Amino acid sequence: MIKIASHYLVSGGILIKNPVITLSEDGTIVSVESNVENIDSLADVKFYSGVLAPGMVNSHSHLEYSYVEGKISQGGGLPHFISSIINIKQTDNTPDSEKSAKAQYIDAKMWSDGVTAVGDHNNNDYVYEVKEKSDIYYHSLVELFDMDGKSADEAFHWGVDRAAVHHSKGLAATVIPHATYTMDDRILSLCGGSVASESGVKADGVLSVHFKESVEMAGAEESKRIFSSISPQRDSIMLVHSIYASADDINKAQEIYGSKLTIVTCPLSNIYIENNITDIEYLRSRGVRIAIGTDSLSSNRVISMIDEMKELQERYPNIELAEIVKWATLGGAEALCIDSWAGSVEVGKRPGIINITGVDLDAMKLTKNSSTKRIV
Repeated sequence: MIKIASHYLVSGGILIKNPVITLSEDGTIVSVESNVENIDSLADVKFYSGVLAPGMVNSHSHLEYSYVEGKISQGGGLPHFISSIINIKQTDNTPDSEKSAKAQYIDAKMWSDGVTAVGDHNNNDYVYEVKEKSDIYYHSLVELFDMDGKSADEAFHWGVDRAAVHHSKGLAATVIPHATYTMDDRILSLCGGSVASESGVKADGVLSVHFKESVEMAGAEESKRIFSSISPQRDSIMLVHSIYASADDINKAQEIYGSKLTIVTCPLSNIYIENNITDIEYLRSRGVRIAIGTDSLSSNRVISMIDEMKELQERYPNIELAEIVKWATLGGAEALCIDSWAGSVEVGKRPGIINITGVDLDAMKLTKNSSTKRIV
């Protein structure tokens, strides 16, 4: 058995003082005690200064774009970013071996930082081996676009086949739409699961889609297309970014998808591209599930969940640390449908345990020196 203790534990949005956590050798939670006396001097208990929390869930990532670090200038909005990505895909000569090595580095960093699971948008083969060998649980979101020379149904089945390759390697995967601006109505509906293909195949499982991520997408047309194409029968619906989602957009999404809805905010990426972030306060007022993602190094200077949380705390200082940590843990676990074992420190789960250091324990706030480290 492994026994660990700290000043505080944050789990499920709750702050627990003087906790002692007992785990089996495989990381399964055996017991959680609170308000334990002499917390820093117990026999056979490893004490960690600061705050303990469950392993984090990075709910939006593009691991395959790790090699794009520093190649796209900050600002300029989404059109500039998209045109830059297209240009890089067409002209960049980075070999797949180097792309894979960079992805492997980011994977190892996330694990060390305490990331337990990742919702990863994926289109390229060079990340397969990284995910197969990783200790992180990856749910690969096979992201589709309109494809030159392929009908909507042909493109959809290409995605279905890619998901099957993931499954053959023991990796979770589902077919998803990229965004309205890269898809016609037919393929958007196929990937959203609202219609079946000509051969009777229908997309299901966890879904993630870029939504309202730029000023250009702020109008009613994108909302109409998304809500008519994405089936409420999917296991989970993540609307990623949602920077320019209106109150009506959020209310309608709740009406259609209910408890399956998650809004995934990627603060540092959103600032990098649009200099704006999700309206967190409105989401909270509506009781919408919130999760946090880092996006990729194509639109971020660093892949760090704690830095995303620091940015949110900076912009919303009234929100308690326990709630922000919940978005980075349980919110993502529920969105990926893995909350039976991840996202919170509860008996029977094996979420991993992280130590958050550099916390102002009096104010219970992150500081510029706050960092995370996996301890289980």
